This record gives sequence, structure tokens and C-alpha cells, in this order.
Amino acid sequence: MSFDRLSRPLFAAVIGLALAASMACSGAATPTPTATATSAAQNATASPTPAPLTGKVTVFAASSLTEVFKKMAVDFQAKNSGVTVEFNFAASSALESQIEQSAPADIFASADTANMQKAQDKSLIDGAPATFARNLPVIVVPADNKAGVTTAKDLAKPGLKLVLAAQDVPIGNYARQVIDKLNADAANGTGFKDAVTKNIVSNEANVRAVLSKIELGEADAGITYKTDALVSGAKVKTVVIPDAANVIAVYPIGVVKGSKNATAAAAFIAYVRGADGQAALKAAGFDSAS
Repeated sequence: MSFDRLSRPLFAAVIGLALAASMACSGAATPTPTATATSAAQNATASPTPAPLTGKVTVFAASSLTEVFKKMAVDFQAKNSGVTVEFNFAASSALESQIEQSAPADIFASADTANMQKAQDKSLIDGAPATFARNLPVIVVPADNKAGVTTAKDLAKPGLKLVLAAQDVPIGNYARQVIDKLNADAANGTGFKDAVTKNIVSNEANVRAVLSKIELGEADAGITYKTDALVSGAKVKTVVIPDAANVIAVYPIGVVKGSKNATAAAAFIAYVRGADGQAALKAAGFDSAS
């Protein structure tokens, strides 16, 4: 048998093995195709746009909040054109009673924690109320100050006509706490509280009624919040109560349970507690909630 006849099959076999090995290597080196990444924009789900606020929100608010809350309402309504904000301003004690009697209210803003707590105890508030402002009582006198009241001690002057709010009204309660603290100060003399009590000529329904009496000169002195005195401007003068004898008025706010417009009510409360609302309160003389 010749060499050519033997070598041809052998050569073909060698070539075949070489080709097979080459193909195997080529296959191992070929990367496995990967799925094409879908763009983030295609995968992203758009957040639903909140429905615009609509309807009426009725706010039961302490009398001392009258001007600043009305100002806030104008701005809030400008930003939420579908909402109308209406108010019922009165003493917090009267407002709590009205809410208990099912008066239609969406929000309760009190000038003290006591009346808000009463509302909570009767399950009239939805969730926990939040403090949004603080205030300080001051002594107010008519612009001419004929009685010559210059210090808190002067409230005990014989014959002085003193006007307070009723005891269940927040400012009336705060005023009596102040008088008790002043009475405990020996510098004010013995019998201070008795002398002051004798000078009380009326107990008004709310802080604005006290302020009105002083503006009209129907009394020599009264105790209101510092913010009310600012509202009166030149019609009254203020006499500072010593820090040691003063008390801090705390203002809580909450959504009334059973509100017919709880979403808009919550939005208004968020506005009051937010930057714009707090700026308005500061401009009106209120102190920060914190």
C-alpha cells in the first residue's frame, strides 16, 4: 500500500479533529446574549396627581385668632380655589360646648389645652391635636390711663374698675392664675387677691369683649392677650405682667370628628402649622409653638 493512500485518510481525520476543537473553543468564547435593558422612563409609573381640594371648611376658632386666621384663609383659598373657609369665632369654652351639641364644624382651634382636652375626652376630635402657637397675657388700660395703672400691683388699687373674662374662658382662667401668682409675691402686700377681686366689675364672654370695654373707657384695666392689644393699636396701652407671675397660653388645633370635609380641614391645619401660617402668626405677635 502506498504512502499516499494511507496518509490521505489520516490527514483528513487530523483536520477534522482540529476543526472540531476550534469550533468548541469558538463556542465557549461567544458571550451569551443578554436581554436588552428597558429604559427607566418606560418602566417608571407616574405618581397620581392629588385631586384638588374642594368644598367648605368651617373653622371654630378662639376669638384672639380672628384677624390672623382671616388673613390665612385668604391665602389658603388663593392656593386652593375650590375651597371656601368659614369661621365661627368665640371663647374656646363656648366653641367646645357648641361642638358637643353637634354644631357643624370641621376644625377646632382653642386658646387653651383644657377645652381641647374636654373635646377629646368626649371623642369630638379626630386623632391627636397639634399645638400651633403660644401667647402671653398682658394688662391693658385705656389710652389716657386715668387710673394711673403702671404695674401689676396697681390692680389692687381701691376703686379700680377691672374687667376680666369669665373664669371658664381661657383668658379669664389665665388672668386668675396670674392674680394667684401675684398674690403669692410678698412684694404685692397682704390681701392682694381680695383687693383685686373686689375691683372686678364684669366677667365678659370672651377676650374681645374685655378689650372693647377698655377701648371704650368703660373700665380702668383688663387682662387680655398681647396679640389683642396689638390689634387695638393706639386705643389701649399695655402693662407688662412680670414673667414670674405670668402664664403661657398654648393653642392646639384639630379636626372635628365627623367632619364633612376632613381632607380639606387637614390641609388647612397643615397650612396653619406650615411656614406660611407660622409667618402670619409671628407677624400678628404670637409666639412659636415650639
